Amino acid sequence: MTPERWRAVKAVLETALEREGDQRAAFLDQACGGDDALRREVDSLLESARRSSGFLEPPRLRSRAGTYLIERLNAAFAGRYRIRRELGGGGMSRVFLAEEGSRGRRVVVKVLAPGPAQLAGVERFHREIRMTASLAHPNIVPVLATGELEGLFYYTMPFVEGESLKARLGRERRLDPPEAVGILTDVADALGYAHRRGIVHRDVKPANILLERGRALVLDFGIATGPVTAGGAEVVRLTADGIVVGTPAYMAPERAAADVAADHRADLYSLGVVAHEMLHGELPGSAGEHAADLRHQSPLDELVAQLLKRQPGDRPGSADEVRRRLHLLLS
Repeated sequence: MTPERWRAVKAVLETALEREGDQRAAFLDQACGGDDALRREVDSLLESARRSSGFLEPPRLRSRAGTYLIERLNAAFAGRYRIRRELGGGGMSRVFLAEEGSRGRRVVVKVLAPGPAQLAGVERFHREIRMTASLAHPNIVPVLATGELEGLFYYTMPFVEGESLKARLGRERRLDPPEAVGILTDVADALGYAHRRGIVHRDVKPANILLERGRALVLDFGIATGPVTAGGAEVVRLTADGIVVGTPAYMAPERAAADVAADHRADLYSLGVVAHEMLHGELPGSAGEHAADLRHQSPLDELVAQLLKRQPGDRPGSADEVRRRLHLLLS
């Protein structure tokens, strides 16, 4: 396989590993198009990953694989960290709760899942580490340490005492506007900080927002992109090899269309979807009507509708502008 061919295979494989069932099949149909050879190569790697690592197996077999991985990690860490239990993860990574031996504090250990898929994911995993480690902000979960032991790549983060916004919405469905505005303000502040450094998150959604003692924290820059140089100017690249990555329900229209001109305003659209879900208990359009087409009766409604505009130029210009407008609503 030529290097160019491997890059194409890897790009499709990385994204396929982040989807399951019908979503994966639909993605592969779109990504591979009429390239039957590409589809066979990707399917072969997916099957190989399923057989060897267990992280694509049914829950019972996945549990066994998880137990083995915990034992392997504890042996490799040799007391530096003690893995207590698996918290979750999917696709190419696994997430564990651990205790740091020297300090006794609880931390989260994120590990690149072993197996053939590791070959495709290591570059993205290192990119996630670099980008997250470069961000020091009170509303972004930081990286504490990184490393590689016996072929296992990992990094650690503080353990956040709280829950995800996804879990909260699953329990309560919708939030009171003042609380929703507070969460949106924190997330906009974090996004504005990242955007000013040329980093676009690309997967803003309730599962990637943690709630802890009255504040919101953004995590998982696994598919974020940073600045690249083009003709001497710094730009932000949102797609690679024409493959769309992210969560469709929260994805901006230009990203869904793999528009190479998509920029930080795609994150603002995703923030608008999150805002609509917090305020109305459902995704935009799920009631047969797009939020941007509704009559607006409050400044908050107007801001959310503007975030959800299909054209990036019709949205607020920056996350900082969104934060300022949210602050006015709190005052």
